[in-house]
Amino acid sequence: MKRLLIVGAETVVGANLATEASDRYQVVALTHEPRVSINGCEMLTVGHDGQAPQEWLEDLQPDAVVLCGPASRSAWDASTEPSLDENMATIAGEWAAAARSQECHFTFISSDAVFSGPWMFHDEESQAFCPSAGAQAIRQAEKRVTEQCPQALIIRTNAFGWSPTGSSIGWIDQILADLDRRSLQDYDFLRHGTPILATDLADILLRGIDENLTGLHHVAGAERVNPLQFATRLADHFALPWLAVRRAEECLDEPVVGFGASETSLQTKKIRKALCVAMPMLSEGLTRLRVQQESGYCDQFGPDHPVAVRQSA
Repeated sequence: MKRLLIVGAETVVGANLATEASDRYQVVALTHEPRVSINGCEMLTVGHDGQAPQEWLEDLQPDAVVLCGPASRSAWDASTEPSLDENMATIAGEWAAAARSQECHFTFISSDAVFSGPWMFHDEESQAFCPSAGAQAIRQAEKRVTEQCPQALIIRTNAFGWSPTGSSIGWIDQILADLDRRSLQDYDFLRHGTPILATDLADILLRGIDENLTGLHHVAGAERVNPLQFATRLADHFALPWLAVRRAEECLDEPVVGFGASETSLQTKKIRKALCVAMPMLSEGLTRLRVQQESGYCDQFGPDHPVAVRQSA
């Protein structure tokens, strides 16, 4: 069985990828959150003075590496932008260089937030980049990955899903908690994206790894929505009450600016052609999200699983 190293298992993408991959790969999940564990995976915790990427790969000898750093977090999560800095590019470059040195497949999970309109469904060649500091940090990380590992797979996406146990509640969990409390909400209706369920993303990504896919690809849902529409449909799928402060106005006086604040929807023709796959509708993803809640899927996350944890040297 091949060995898959997931760096950033505390993220939504990383945790859900680990659960999906555990039945077909020997999964090693590297996390900065000591409280995070994932059933069926070997958990490794990065210390403050932890090993360098090259040392990790020499020690673990994985066949493939997936880096799920801050860029993998949804731009619709308010906590994402503060986590993006210039150091992200340095770290991404180090992992990419180490993967090339060890001759293992490398994937960097990036974000649709590099874009900012003015049109819909950006393809991989689009130059409509967002000028925000966060978007520039993500683009710099993409550039560094490509420089250090030209055969890397870079995936731009906007994933939602259940968050593993850690220091903070996930944004999907927060929306559902707010809906359950019947608190009034004022969700953004200006930004638009193409969100995809993290486990749907994981299935497509694993197929790309199996087929040794390289280059820049967009992986996203088949529907373009804004956060207000997303939350409304989430409430409907979970049979929760909906109380909104306002509904969307029809026009704007000036363009919307800011990190992930405008049009970030992705065109997915390239990945669909490369892997012969269809992108899921939002309703399909939300239905699967509800099934996961009811089936005990989230029980795979948390500190109570009998999984061996090794601290870095």
